[in-house]
This record gives sequence, structure tokens and C-alpha cells, in this order.
Amino acid sequence: MQSSLPIRRRTRRPRAEREAEILEAARAVFAEKGYGATAVAEIAARAGVVEGTVYSYFESKRSLLIAVMKNFFEALIAETASGLSAIRGTENQLRFVIRRQLETFTSDLGLCRVIISEARPDIALYDEAILDLNRRYTGLALAVLEEGVENGTLRSDIVPSVIRDLIYGGIEHAVWRSIFTHREIDVEALTNQLSDALLGGIVRESSSRMVDSDPGGEARARDTITRLERAVERLEARLESPSVRTAGDTP
Repeated sequence: MQSSLPIRRRTRRPRAEREAEILEAARAVFAEKGYGATAVAEIAARAGVVEGTVYSYFESKRSLLIAVMKNFFEALIAETASGLSAIRGTENQLRFVIRRQLETFTSDLGLCRVIISEARPDIALYDEAILDLNRRYTGLALAVLEEGVENGTLRSDIVPSVIRDLIYGGIEHAVWRSIFTHREIDVEALTNQLSDALLGGIVRESSSRMVDSDPGGEARARDTITRLERAVERLEARLESPSVRTAGDTP
């Protein structure tokens, strides 16, 4: 006699969803243990799948790392570009770039350590996975610097690409020092210290600096000039009036 109970069919997870879960697991394990010390079996266990399932999505641990880094940089580029588009003024934008990089390091220190100490020294891996993305990311700061030179906010004799390298190199040095000394980074304080040191050497001394640091400064300056011009006009009109005498005109 045949059973009348309905047959239950196993439903497969959407491929994109499963892939995202594996990548999330890989990112977490890489950040905790480092790339070299991580086994694919550990990533599979974290994702809740068997090891063979991981290989059905990614051909190797290396390809997993490449995918993780690409996701990391793509998100960072999008977030930084969006943030810069909402900020006015070269100095304010550079402060944002510095703060954003520090926040990235401190919020995902483990993965950043993998990228810097394990992925970057591997020239082939760096060229394949990081070079273009890193150029796009740091290119955002480079564009701010080049625009600052063009609009007169920054000194015309600086080399924007060198200043860009100083920004990211200085941040990386500060972060590694924090790692080795096991001291937590004060993002706000370090942002101000790095920004002040950098801007003190590259900002062109002019009224544009005051305008950049105060988003409403330009409008207030125009209003002040207009009011002064009107006051001068009224004074000139009074002086031209026959009823107005100066001290030297008194009989």
C-alpha cells in the first residue's frame, strides 16, 4: 500500500547566497588566523558546508582570498567616493580620507594585516588582486590633492602623488605601531594629528584656507563685503551733501 504522505524535496540554497556565506566565512577566518595558517576545511566548517562545497565555488584558497580582497576594496571605494561627494573643501576632504582609512584599519584590523603582510609581498598575487583596486582607492585621495592644487587651496609646488603616498604610508606606520604595542588607536586624535601635520605643510596661505575650513565662510564673506560697500556708498552720499561739513569747513 502506497503512503499518501507528500514527498519532501530538498531545496537548494541560491548559488549567490551560498557563495556570499562562504566568502563571509573566509573573510572571518583569514582575519582571525591569517591566510597562511587557514585551512579550507576551517572555512567550510565556519560556513556550515563540507569542504567539497567550497571547491565547487572557488578553485583554491588563493582564489578565495582574491575574492575576499576584491569585495573589501570594492566596498571601501564605493563608501569613500560617496563620502567625498558630500564634503566641500579640499582640507575637509583630506581629513575625511585620513579618518576613513584609520576607521577601516581599526574596524577590520585582521584582514588589513593579511593584505599588508601576506598578500602584498606576493608580487603575483598583488598584481592580480590588489594593484588595480588599490590604484582606484588611493586615486580618490590623489584626485582631491590635484584639485586642491588646481583651485589654489594647496601649494602649486607639491607633487600630489608623493603627498598621497605620505598619507597612506603614515597611516600604515601608525597602525602597525599600534599592533606591535597592543595599544588601541584613538581615531579622532590620530586623524587630527596626521591632518594638521600634513595640511600645515601643503596648504597655500590664502583666504581659500579659511573658506575650506568653514563651509559657510564664503557666503558670510560676500555678505560682509556687500554691507561694507553699501555703508561706503551712504557715507559718500552724506559727504557730498551741502548740509554736511567737516571740521575744516567750520567758519
